[in-house]
Amino acid sequence: MWAVMQELAISGPYVLLAFVVLLTVMMLSALVIALRDAEPGHRPEIIRALAELMSFWKRR
Repeated sequence: MWAVMQELAISGPYVLLAFVVLLTVMMLSALVIALRDAEPGHRPEIIRALAELMSFWKRR
């Protein structure tokens, strides 16, 4: 059991990187799904909301 815990502690940065990549893929998938099912008139609103979200994260 301790060997497994040691391996997890060593691979911690890789697990964090995998988590961030997973979140990014999920956000992009949500964007694709939202834009695919949206009516053409609503698409600019979705894109504008995502641009505001990105500017929020860039300020942090």
